[in-house]
Amino acid sequence: MSIDEERLSGPGWPLKGGRPRLTRVRPGLWSLPLPLPGPPGDVLVYVLETDAGPYLIDAGWNNEEGWAALTAGLRALGTRVEDVRGVLVTHSHLDHYGLAPRIREASGAWVALHALDDAALVEFRHHPALRLGALLRRAGAPEDAVRRALDDLAGRSGVDIAPPDRHLSDRERPDVPGWDLTTLWTPGHTPGHLCFWDSRHRLLLAGDHLLPRTKVGMHAPRDEDDDPLGDYLGTLDPLMRLRPDLVLPAHEYPYTDLVTRVGELRDAHTARVATTASLLREGPVTAWQLAGRLRRSGTLAGLRGFPLRATVTRALVILAHLRRLGAAREEPGPPPHWTATPLLERCAEAAFRS
Repeated sequence: MSIDEERLSGPGWPLKGGRPRLTRVRPGLWSLPLPLPGPPGDVLVYVLETDAGPYLIDAGWNNEEGWAALTAGLRALGTRVEDVRGVLVTHSHLDHYGLAPRIREASGAWVALHALDDAALVEFRHHPALRLGALLRRAGAPEDAVRRALDDLAGRSGVDIAPPDRHLSDRERPDVPGWDLTTLWTPGHTPGHLCFWDSRHRLLLAGDHLLPRTKVGMHAPRDEDDDPLGDYLGTLDPLMRLRPDLVLPAHEYPYTDLVTRVGELRDAHTARVATTASLLREGPVTAWQLAGRLRRSGTLAGLRGFPLRATVTRALVILAHLRRLGAAREEPGPPPHWTATPLLERCAEAAFRS
């Protein structure tokens, strides 16, 4: 590709404020920010140059602004959307997967995703009110609170999005000529979230798994055996053992000190679990009630839409983790509620004596 590297390779990741711009990460690897309709503002799509044409890590949100930014960014690199050969998607959220089918239609590129997140794409076809209502009722929300939350979604509709061409599994070597990529299955944020490890350049393309500032949420537990937080925490030590020189997340900015960041994330999640355990010791509680008590304000009042869904999901995730540890159990309703087990009490007493 013929590119003006001097013009494009300056610092593109502002640490405070500002917007990222097209940036050369390594020879043949570029960070291309695409705009999002809401927070966090941008998603970082990574462009891998090859002799066969460019390959993309993630695709961006499917709107005209995102498509225009993708087209302009690739043009600045001396290539086109029509030249893209493959799209490797870290996970199924629409700010990462959204443009992938449109890129495939324009170029004939293959689109790859983990099988568990392929299955999750079906959920986006359902009306968002149905998804939110099911979650809130599962958490034990009062029916009037459910109705108020669903009223905010009037006029919204589901998204019928095409599936990928192929599935990527853990420790697979994707066919990207000239690059030494290995897929790493890193569940938690979604069931099939993937990171990509480039051992030659010691780069970890981390998707939403390890952002430098933000603690990402986990997906809602799918059944009684599902522990998204436990799965997430279980990925951290193996990733640290890779000792990457640079972590390339899909939002915010790249960073070098993975060990410190993992310590911060582990401490934050441990503190949330400890707070939840303390609240459970006060007596039975619904996930809806717990979600409010975990907030600084102590209530869910004023929350709507995505913030409400994320806050309630977080409570369900922590409770599922305590259930996996044997420290909490869910009692049938209505409404369903959670109680501490003797194991939680014994752990608390041991911590107090120590």
